[in-house]
Amino acid sequence: MGKRFILMILMLVLAVAFVSPGMAVTSNKKYDLVLIHGFNNRHQWGDEFLTELAANWGSGHVYVVYSNQSNRVWTRKMGGNTVTFIGERDHTAGNGSIDEQARIVARKIDLLKKRYGLSPVINIIAHSMGGLVAREVVYLRPHTVAGLVTLGTPHHGTPLAEEYEWVGMFVRGEKAIRDMTPQAVKAFNRKYPVKGSPFYRNGYLYTISGDADSWGNRGWHGELAVGWTLISLKYGADNDGVVMEGQATIRGAVHLATFDAYDHLDLIREPDVAKKAAAVLP
Repeated sequence: MGKRFILMILMLVLAVAFVSPGMAVTSNKKYDLVLIHGFNNRHQWGDEFLTELAANWGSGHVYVVYSNQSNRVWTRKMGGNTVTFIGERDHTAGNGSIDEQARIVARKIDLLKKRYGLSPVINIIAHSMGGLVAREVVYLRPHTVAGLVTLGTPHHGTPLAEEYEWVGMFVRGEKAIRDMTPQAVKAFNRKYPVKGSPFYRNGYLYTISGDADSWGNRGWHGELAVGWTLISLKYGADNDGVVMEGQATIRGAVHLATFDAYDHLDLIREPDVAKKAAAVLP
């Protein structure tokens, strides 16, 4: 009996020793996760952020959608777990109007469900303008989104879209920038209100916001430093480099957290933001 017990203990120790942190894990989540990027896909999902989400959902249950015309499907290993991508990871994504992007994303979600194993009901995490796109997707595909978390989304628009509308011409994103002005987003909120959004069962919209503290928050290529300075000086408002304080939340949504140490780009790079978002999604 004693020898058998010792043998069992040794087998258990060996089994644990061979479970590597880089090995694929199974999912405890009911519904797969879709990620939607922001304007022009300038701010891209960080590897640590994706690795954290893949660890929560398990291998093959996280899908990154790019709102361009490409239907190319490809995969990456993140911490030993497979993450699936559809579209090109370049700056042809995120340039159309909210409506144009939402229809592209909805169509790609349909394709992923039909051919690549995406669950019929999904969760969504979306960054910046992608949060507005995701809110329309909830309406375009009613009762198929169990929960949506938006990260630094300008739910009331951003004055930068008015101040720098001309920038859209250089990145072919004129329609996208026009749709993020406060006036345009006000009209969007009337057309796609949070209250009454056709989520699956008792699904919710959740929000997370960030904060930039100085010129040192530079972002992709200095754009957050410029945005932070203009909003701070001209409008006298604290902000994350793109979105004013309080503007990444909206009535009817559940605000999860404000990360004071993270700017607009950090929100999709830092794993603790991913962990916070993952915690509320089924």
